[in-house]
Amino acid sequence: MSDPASMTPTDELLGRIAERLKALADPTRLKILHSLEQGERCVSDILAAVGGSQANVSKHLALLRRTGIVAARRAGTNVLYRVVDPAAFEICRTVCGVLEERADADRRMIRSATGGRRRALAR
Repeated sequence: MSDPASMTPTDELLGRIAERLKALADPTRLKILHSLEQGERCVSDILAAVGGSQANVSKHLALLRRTGIVAARRAGTNVLYRVVDPAAFEICRTVCGVLEERADADRRMIRSATGGRRRALAR
């Protein structure tokens, strides 16, 4: 059996990974995903949660659909969107965890450097 760590990913695989990560690398798209975390929603509900224009939100939803992160279905006159790739949430949680760890480390370093004292900002 070969060692998975020694396998070199193909350019095609790396391209797909980069495409997926780029789809998550936009604040509006992250807001859209957050609004869909509790289940499917129509565009007007997503728009109310995210803000911006319907055209802009629709553009972001189209990209999320193309990359396979969300899917849509028609229900009467509405189009309902849902997340079909839960790994998107796992990636976001991982990044948030790393950011929290770094913020905690920064706070500890500042406390250590100031001897635990808070200093008033000079006015």
